[in-house]
Amino acid sequence: MLTKIVIVLMLFIIIFVLFRGLYFLVKGKGNPEQTVKSLTWRISLSVVLIILLIIAVLSGYVEPHGVNPNVQT
Repeated sequence: MLTKIVIVLMLFIIIFVLFRGLYFLVKGKGNPEQTVKSLTWRISLSVVLIILLIIAVLSGYVEPHGVNPNVQT
C-alpha cells in the first residue's frame, strides 16, 4: 500500500513540476533558465519513478497485471 501511495505522490509531483515549467514558459519574461530547470526536474523525477517501478516489480512489492499472454481467446 505504501508503494502505491509513493507512486501516486510522485506522479502528482511530476505533473506539478510540468505545469510549473509551463508557467515559466508562458510568463517567463525572457528568462529561459527557470523553464529549463523545471523541465530538468520533471525528467529527473520521471527517470527516478521508472527506476523505482522496476525495482518494485522485481522485488515483488508491485505485481503487474493486465493482459495475460498465457490465455488464448
